[in-house]
Amino acid sequence: MNDLNQTPGATETLFPQDEFATYTPRKMESLWKRVGGGSLGMSVLVHALFVLIAVFLIKFATERPPDEPVSEIPGGSHQGNNAAKAALSSKQKAARQSQPKSKLVVPGGDSEIQIAAIPTPVMAVLTNMETVHSGGVGSENLLLAGTGKNGQKGPGVGPGTTAGITTIPFVIRSRCSPQERTAKMKENGGSEECERAVIRALDWLKTQQGSNGAWGSAHRTAMTGLALLCYYGHCETMESAYYGTQVMTGVTYLLDTAAKNQGFFTDNLGQHFCTYEHGIATYAMGETYSFAKFGSKSLPGLREGFERGVQIILEHQTPNGGWSYGGNSPHYNREGDGDISVTGWQFQALKAAQHTKLIIPGLEKATKRVTDFLENRITADGGVGNSTKRGEAYGQHTMTGVGVLGMQTLAGGSAGGASKGLRFLSKELAKDPCDWTKNANLYCWYYNTQAFFQKGGKDWETWNQQCRDQLLAHQNPDGSYAQEFGDFSAATSAAAGPDAAIYRTCLCTLMLEVYYRYLKVGSGEPHP
Repeated sequence: MNDLNQTPGATETLFPQDEFATYTPRKMESLWKRVGGGSLGMSVLVHALFVLIAVFLIKFATERPPDEPVSEIPGGSHQGNNAAKAALSSKQKAARQSQPKSKLVVPGGDSEIQIAAIPTPVMAVLTNMETVHSGGVGSENLLLAGTGKNGQKGPGVGPGTTAGITTIPFVIRSRCSPQERTAKMKENGGSEECERAVIRALDWLKTQQGSNGAWGSAHRTAMTGLALLCYYGHCETMESAYYGTQVMTGVTYLLDTAAKNQGFFTDNLGQHFCTYEHGIATYAMGETYSFAKFGSKSLPGLREGFERGVQIILEHQTPNGGWSYGGNSPHYNREGDGDISVTGWQFQALKAAQHTKLIIPGLEKATKRVTDFLENRITADGGVGNSTKRGEAYGQHTMTGVGVLGMQTLAGGSAGGASKGLRFLSKELAKDPCDWTKNANLYCWYYNTQAFFQKGGKDWETWNQQCRDQLLAHQNPDGSYAQEFGDFSAATSAAAGPDAAIYRTCLCTLMLEVYYRYLKVGSGEPHP
C-alpha cells in the first residue's frame, strides 16, 4: 500500500498514519488522478507486477547451489593416501547401497540376452574427449542421446534428469554403458553368463589385493597391471562405487614402485622378466590416464609416471623394431634380435599411449617399426615366429596370435601378414580344437581371442564358440579359474609361479571382456 501511495521524490512521511485513516474513497480517487492515474496507468502497473513475478520465478527455478569442490587424491607415498582412501571408500559404500540395479534386455533373433540384477556403475569418467557440452536427459547414468549447446548432439551421461557430458570416444564407449555392453555381447557372440563370469572374477580379484595395493607376490607390478586392465575392461575406475578403492590403490602402488626404480614399473630390476612387468604395467597406466583425465579424482604424478614408462620402452626398442631382454643390461637388451613375446606387451603399451592423445616424441615412428618387425617374422606357413613344431618356445604355434594382433592394431588392419597369420591359426584350430585339459595355453588364447575378434566372420564364430565355452565351464564358484593344462608350459599360468591363479583369472577375464572392450579394426571407428 505504501508503494501505491508514494510519488517520486516523496518521503515516507507523506501520509502519516492518522491522516491516512481519515481518507475517504473520494479523496483516494482524487489523489490517484492528481498523480496521473487512470485506466491506462492501472494497466501498465498490473503488467509490470506480472513481469516482476515472472522474473522472480524463473530465477528461483533455474538457480543451482554451487558445486561441491572436487576432492583431490594426494600423490606421493602409498601411506600418504590413507585418509583420502578412507573418505573415498566411505562415499563408494554409500553410493553402492543407494545405486539402482538394471535389468537390460536386447531382443533379436530367437533369443534374448538379459543381464539382470547387475548394479549399474556410475559412469563419471571419460577419455580422449575432443569436445564437451551438455547432453540430454539421462537415465540411470546410461548413455542416452541428447542435444547440447549450439545444437550439437551426442550421448548424454547423467543421473536422472541431470545434463550429461558428451562426445565419448568410440574406442571405450561400449565398455562404459551397460546397454552397449549388452548389445555388443549379443552382436559379437557373448552371453549373459559371460558378463556374470566377468563380475564374479572382478569380485574375486578384489579379495586378492594386498594391503600395499598390489596383486601377486613374485610379479607384483605385472599382476597389478593385469588386474587393473580387467577392471578398466569393464569400465571400473577410480570413480567406481564397487572397485574404486582397489583401482586407486593399485595405481598408487605402481607409481610408488616406478619412483623407487628409475621410472621402471618393476621391483625386479636385473631379472629378465622385468621387461614383461614394465610393458604390462605401462599398458595399464595408459588406460589409467585415459580414464582419469576426465574424472573427478586427481592423482598427481600420473601423467609423468606414465610418460616416463613409455619413454623407457621407446629408448630400448631394438634396431629391427622389437624388444628383447638379457645381454649386459639389467632390464631390456637393446642390441638383441627382438623377442616376439616381450614385444607383444610393449606394443600394447604403445597403443594405449596413442589412445591418450598425449604428444610423445618418437611414438608414431616406433609403432611403424613394430609392424615391420612382426611382418619380418612371418614364416612360409603364414604363421609368426620360428618354424618349429608345436610346443617349442617362440614358435609360430604360440606366437602367431601376438604377431597378428600387433599387425592388426598398429597398421589399422592393413598389414598383409595379419591375414596370413589368421589363416594359419584357423587351420591349427581345425586340427586341434580348444581343450582346457589338453592345449589350454592361456597366453596364446589371450592373443588369439583378440586377433580372431578383430577379424570377425566365420573364423571368429568358430574360435569364440570353442574358447568361450571352455572359459565358462572352468570358472570356480568363487570367480577364480581352475588350473588349466597346456602343451607349452611357458604359455600357461604356471609361468607366473605363485601368482598363477591371479594370472590365469586375469587372462580369462580379459578374454570374456573382448566382446565390448574394444571396437573392431576396419569398422570405421577407432580401434585398440
